[in-house]
Amino acid sequence: MKHHNNFDFLRFLFAFLVVIGHTIILSGRPEFQNDFFAAMPNYSVFCFFIISGFLIYSSFDKFKDIRKYTINRARRILPAYFFVVIFFSFFLYFFSDLTVKQYFSAEWIKYLAANLAFMNFFKPCLNDVFNGNLTCAVNGSLWTIKVELMFYIFIPFLFLLLQTKKRYSKNIILISIYALSITYSAILLHNGKHELARQLPGVLSYFCTGILLYVNADFFKRKINVLLPFAVLAVILEKGVFSQNLFTPFALGICIFWFAYLNVPLKKFAKYGDFSYGVYLVHFPIVQIFVQERLFEKYSFAAFFACLFLVVLSSVFIWNVIEKPMLKRKFNHKSVV
Repeated sequence: MKHHNNFDFLRFLFAFLVVIGHTIILSGRPEFQNDFFAAMPNYSVFCFFIISGFLIYSSFDKFKDIRKYTINRARRILPAYFFVVIFFSFFLYFFSDLTVKQYFSAEWIKYLAANLAFMNFFKPCLNDVFNGNLTCAVNGSLWTIKVELMFYIFIPFLFLLLQTKKRYSKNIILISIYALSITYSAILLHNGKHELARQLPGVLSYFCTGILLYVNADFFKRKINVLLPFAVLAVILEKGVFSQNLFTPFALGICIFWFAYLNVPLKKFAKYGDFSYGVYLVHFPIVQIFVQERLFEKYSFAAFFACLFLVVLSSVFIWNVIEKPMLKRKFNHKSVV
């Protein structure tokens, strides 16, 4: 299924939009300011969740093997994640004014332990690194990996709940989870708890949208051109006028599904590598380095494009040196989404 659609392109596109958005926000440079692209990190992350719901559930449905599923998920996520966390924890020493003993202190160990355990919210910063930046976080994007892992754990249980049900019953269950997630998120947002609202189960509506699209793929393929205008209108009205989030996850899913199966020559986009995950993992600390060293201030758009290039180059390295060898080690990497 993976190579008969445009999901590879979409994942790279959303990862790249996150990079552009974070570069605009973290740099604070007025010449970069663009409200549309500055809003893209949030929207792109939610689109990632929708795609994950579709692809990861379809992967489990295809193999129905918990061991293979677990190994595939671990090999897809963990090696690159651990490499990036460990590498930057050492590399950023060269961008601090501390001695070796001061830098590699108990605080450094706490940072490493928290981030390797997917709890970067406990220790997002390193001593004397990025203190003058808008945020001191080394890699503020890593919170989504924790959410993804929690969703991966949830998938087998949801599959067991759905597998004996008819499609109508599956849809009722998924829509119910969607509604509960929207309600939970709305309550948290109303009480000012924005960070909790974007954790599970607050963002489960996006994952469930992807699963709904997969379970009813034949229906949506037939009706997608009819549904698309309503989906676009729903996003515009909810986010642009009413500041609501009732139908936005599903509406975004419709837009993604439409493009994923659009007849454009992008189905082999990842022929030479799936760089989207690497782009997402490395971009934040690279942008932070550019900000700390005032490269955006000194060189403006030249630094902007140099930063983007360095992010892509780093992701190519991670794919070829870390991700691809691990994915090929036992199972064919083409089976891992």
